[in-house]
Amino acid sequence: MIFGLDCGTGFRPKLMLSLCCFGLLSLLLGGYTIGSSYLAVSGHGDWSVPGQEMVILLCLLGIILMAVSLLGLFFSKIRCMSLAVFLGCGLLVTVGIVSLKTADHIRMQGFQRLALEAAPLVTAIHAYTTTHGVPPENLDDLEVKFPADHNIQGDDLPEFQYFPGDIARERYHGNPWVLMLDTPTGPLRWDRFLYYPLQNYPPLGHGGWFERVGEWAYVHE
Repeated sequence: MIFGLDCGTGFRPKLMLSLCCFGLLSLLLGGYTIGSSYLAVSGHGDWSVPGQEMVILLCLLGIILMAVSLLGLFFSKIRCMSLAVFLGCGLLVTVGIVSLKTADHIRMQGFQRLALEAAPLVTAIHAYTTTHGVPPENLDDLEVKFPADHNIQGDDLPEFQYFPGDIARERYHGNPWVLMLDTPTGPLRWDRFLYYPLQNYPPLGHGGWFERVGEWAYVHE
């Protein structure tokens, strides 16, 4: 008896099928979410996660299906099937949310490491600005000195975009220069990793909200 109704002998196979199907999809979803995030920040990826939006959309779809299946509980003919779908979707949504939280933690750890790895580059720009009175026109003008014990995972820094002068002051809150790395997590989420020499990161801007990562900031769009 479930919710006062006997679902019959055919309910258990339906429940097991629902849990197995949604469980397999959950494992694939979780593995992709965590694995792609780790690869992106491992030093061997490009710091972007192309399919994270898909994971979020699947979780939203699962929540919608849970809501629809709850309505099905009011109808005796489909009540047991609705319960099986509800439990299966609940498993999918739970694993999806845990995977996204875990992936975000892995991702932020990667950017904390990148902030430390890029410190000699930042120091070189500051030194050039102090010596010449203006920031360099481009990064090729710099002589970046990496300490002997300085480790960069993946052997090289990513290709940062560099904006000096008026462009930086107009677009990036009055800063004399800016370092930026595009870090999209989907076709509609163009996250960024920024360094402001003035350290005047606003709470909101560039279509998203700022999260401090050491002396850098990650913009969640």
